[in-house]
Amino acid sequence: MTAAPLDRRPNEGRGGSIYDLGYRGYEGPRLGRRAAIWALLAHSVRTAYGFGRSARSKVMPIGILVMALAPSLLALGVLVLIQMLGAPGEAVEAISPIGYGTLFPIIAVLVFLFCAAQAPELFGRDQQSGILPLYFSRAVGRLDYALARFLGLFFSLLVLVLVPYLVLFVGRVLVAPSLVDGLAKELPDLPPSMAIGLIVAGLVGSLSAAISSFTPRRSYATVAIIAVFLIANVAASMIVFFDVGLLRQLVALASPPDVLDGVNAFLFDIRPENVVVRRAGVDGWLYLVSAVVWIGGSLAVLGYRYRRMAL
Repeated sequence: MTAAPLDRRPNEGRGGSIYDLGYRGYEGPRLGRRAAIWALLAHSVRTAYGFGRSARSKVMPIGILVMALAPSLLALGVLVLIQMLGAPGEAVEAISPIGYGTLFPIIAVLVFLFCAAQAPELFGRDQQSGILPLYFSRAVGRLDYALARFLGLFFSLLVLVLVPYLVLFVGRVLVAPSLVDGLAKELPDLPPSMAIGLIVAGLVGSLSAAISSFTPRRSYATVAIIAVFLIANVAASMIVFFDVGLLRQLVALASPPDVLDGVNAFLFDIRPENVVVRRAGVDGWLYLVSAVVWIGGSLAVLGYRYRRMAL
C-alpha cells in the first residue's frame, strides 16, 4: 500500500498578511525648548491638582483648596450679617478674626500640607520611574526641567494662597453700600495680599522642591518637608522662650514659618500673633530679606541637585 501524497497547496482561507509598519520621522512643527518647558509647567500644575489622574488623586488638593476658601467665605457671611444689623454690626466687623492680615496665618498649615503632598509627586515620580533621561535627551535640559517643575508647583501654590484673598476682596467690595466706596476701601489691601501670595508660594514651593528632589520616595520627601517646617517652628519657639539676645533674632529669621508670619505682619502693618515674631524683636524688612534669601538658596540647591544627578 502506498501512502497518499501530501497536499502541499496553501490554505487560502487562513493566509497571513505582512504590514509595512516602518518607522517614520516626525514631520510636524518643532516648537523647541520654550514650548517644551511650557508643556512641562502646565503638566505640573495639572498634576498638582489631580487633573488627568484618578479621582482619588484629586481628593487631597481639591479638598485643601476648599478648606482654604472656607475662612474667606465665613468672613463674607459675617459681612452680610453686618449689613443686616446696620450700625451695631460695625463692632462685629472690628473684632472679626478674619481679614487680609490674618488670613494667611489661618491657612498656613493647609499650604504646608499641600506642598508636603504634591511636591514629592512632581519631583519624585520621574526619578522613581527612570524617565528623566528621556526628558534630558531632547529639548529640555536639567535646569529647564527643574525650573519647569518648580514653576508648576509655584503657580499651584499661588492659586491656593491668592484665591482666598481674591474671594475676600471681591466679596467685601460687593457687600459695600456702593461699588465705588467698596473699591476705595479695599484696594489698599490688594497689593500686600498679592505680595504675600508671591512670597509664600516662592518660599514654600522652592524649599519643598529642593527637599523633594533628593529622594524618589514620596513618603520620605513628605516626612522631610513636614519635619523642616514643624521642627524649625518648634525650635524657634523654644529658643525665644529663653531670652538669649541675638540668637533669638537669628532663629526667628532661620525658621521659614516664622519668616512668613513676619513678612505678613510687615506687609499689612499689624501686630503679629506669632509669639516667635513678637518676642524676637526683628524689624519687619529683615523678614522680607530673609524670605528672599530662603527662596534664592532653595533654588540654588534645586539647580545643583539636578546638575549633579546621576542618571
